[in-house]
Amino acid sequence: MGVHNQLPHGCATSWRAELLRELNALRDADAVIRCLQQAVALLGFDYCAYALRAAIPITRFNTICWSTYPEHWREHYRVRGYLAIDPVLQFGQRCVKPMLWSGIATADAPFWMDARRHGLNHGWSHTIRDHTGIFGTFSVVRSATPITEDELAAREPEMIWLSQRAHDSISTLMAEKVLPDAATRLKEVERRTLHWTAEGKTAAEVAAILEMTERNVNFHIRNAITKLNAANKTHAVVKAALLGLIPAL
Repeated sequence: MGVHNQLPHGCATSWRAELLRELNALRDADAVIRCLQQAVALLGFDYCAYALRAAIPITRFNTICWSTYPEHWREHYRVRGYLAIDPVLQFGQRCVKPMLWSGIATADAPFWMDARRHGLNHGWSHTIRDHTGIFGTFSVVRSATPITEDELAAREPEMIWLSQRAHDSISTLMAEKVLPDAATRLKEVERRTLHWTAEGKTAAEVAAILEMTERNVNFHIRNAITKLNAANKTHAVVKAALLGLIPAL
């Protein structure tokens, strides 16, 4: 991959354009993470990872991970059930700003002790959430030398850009699998009906606002419930909101 032999310290136009072309041609998430690995290596990191999570089902996250971490850590992570308690992913659920692992790591916590034993000593992660309800956390990690403030000042823009590309590429490839309801085609009248329902309006009030009968309002809501595979009106409104299907009027 010739582009990464000239990863710049200043202007990044040419390598970004070539990397984008390569990513756009890929049709497999594993290939995406391998492609990105070559870029993060020239930024001074040993490994990269991306964890994709969907906001639906609402009460439990559907998380899928890809990484170039050592196999022994991936297996240990799986056996110990670390996906459910991973501090990096938990931070990303609360905050989408980039963060250094040193800012959230506890020296004697089993998770961090295990990570260090497997060579994952210094990391940086960035979580991105999009309008469909998919959000993903991209991480770059290395074994030696802490990440300094000077390094962040020089390299964080490229690290953020790579996290955006990881999210865009992998979430696009996986969207239909992790969020099949995101492809739901609601009619405009159904979206508007759900909008006013989300605002707390009764069927009678929605009917008055949209200048239709209350019977028609209920008809459109029932159609939306069916299309969204929802249990009831409230469930339909919540799912539609998380999936970005409710318009701002």
